[in-house]
Amino acid sequence: MKKKMLLLIPIIVAAAASFLASEKPDTLEAVSLKYSFDEKALEASSLFTDYSFPLIKNEFLSAFASALMGLLILYLLYRCAALIIAKLGK
Repeated sequence: MKKKMLLLIPIIVAAAASFLASEKPDTLEAVSLKYSFDEKALEASSLFTDYSFPLIKNEFLSAFASALMGLLILYLLYRCAALIIAKLGK
């Protein structure tokens, strides 16, 4: 039961973060617009363009799925780093 509750915490955080997603450009994008070098930038393709998941049309669910995927990726990176550090410590 305790493990299930611990699993719910990141899901709740992702849902809360989805409500806080901003329509405004992030800092790098804002600076490029301010100094007019945005047209020189190359467009990069990404699965999470504009903090959304393109396969989902609902804006909230798209941001939520993107947040969950981000949490999953961070967790996997954390676990890999922990395994590497444990192996180096032996």
